[in-house]
Amino acid sequence: MSTQAHTVPRFYLRGFVAPESEGTPDPWLWPGSVTSGDIKRRAPKNVSIVSGLYDGPGGLREPDALLEAHLQKIESAAAFAIRRLATTKSGGGALVPSEVWRFLAWQAARTPGWMALEERWAKEWTPGSDNDVLEPPPEGFDEITDRPRPLCLENPETGERRAVMGITEFEEYRKLGWRWILLRDDHLELLHLQAWYFQVRHFPRLSWIRFDAPEDEWFITSDRGVAWLVDGYADTPPAALRHSTAQVVAPLTRKMVLVGRHETQNLNVTPREVNRLIAFTASHWVAGPTTDVVEEAIIDRHALLG
Repeated sequence: MSTQAHTVPRFYLRGFVAPESEGTPDPWLWPGSVTSGDIKRRAPKNVSIVSGLYDGPGGLREPDALLEAHLQKIESAAAFAIRRLATTKSGGGALVPSEVWRFLAWQAARTPGWMALEERWAKEWTPGSDNDVLEPPPEGFDEITDRPRPLCLENPETGERRAVMGITEFEEYRKLGWRWILLRDDHLELLHLQAWYFQVRHFPRLSWIRFDAPEDEWFITSDRGVAWLVDGYADTPPAALRHSTAQVVAPLTRKMVLVGRHETQNLNVTPREVNRLIAFTASHWVAGPTTDVVEEAIIDRHALLG
């Protein structure tokens, strides 16, 4: 039986509920479609559910393990750490617990929107090509245990699919123009690997500052949650975070956000600018504590897209 996976965790979404709903038996927030603009009141438990998405081992050693259970442990630790962080004052460098960074790394890699981008890049990637999607792996990569299994390839002209074993055969088909089709186990292994890259490679290379929203202003989140722009472009591979213009925003609650850049001097970020970036990079929806802040972000997204 498939588990009901929350691609954006319930505990995290509870940080963006309407203030007037706190303390009620079923608090709510306001998700809004970035395409239609429809905004509807929903409880966090009813948002962002995909059946069976994490029902596989990913990079866990035990073949019968479920990544869903691993994610629950990460979320539990992060929930406590974010609550504790919210009781402190912002300023200077962001003194953020490691449990929060780990959660953000996994959140950046685990959403269906991100998986769709990986699928696209896998189809476009050519063995031996010189591009910015890949970079040298972090220390310890060569210690990862290999888990051989068939990889699925598709002939783009005929639609024929074949399962191949071994990198040599895989690369031969790729050179003939066959596309790599990512199956669930592929996605989950890539998810695990990508979360590791975010945690030990991509996020540490940036300088981070925490901002708290002024009174009567709010941050929103989305079905991606952790968002970035590089030279004005969204949907760039994580390796692009090396670029000097890279900016990452990671809202933690409706009042607290982390912003990462290569240079943070004279950094003046407003809640509206953060929300605009979150909306611009969202796949399908954004969500926040009021209809006004969600509607404003969706309007700003449409203005950016022209």
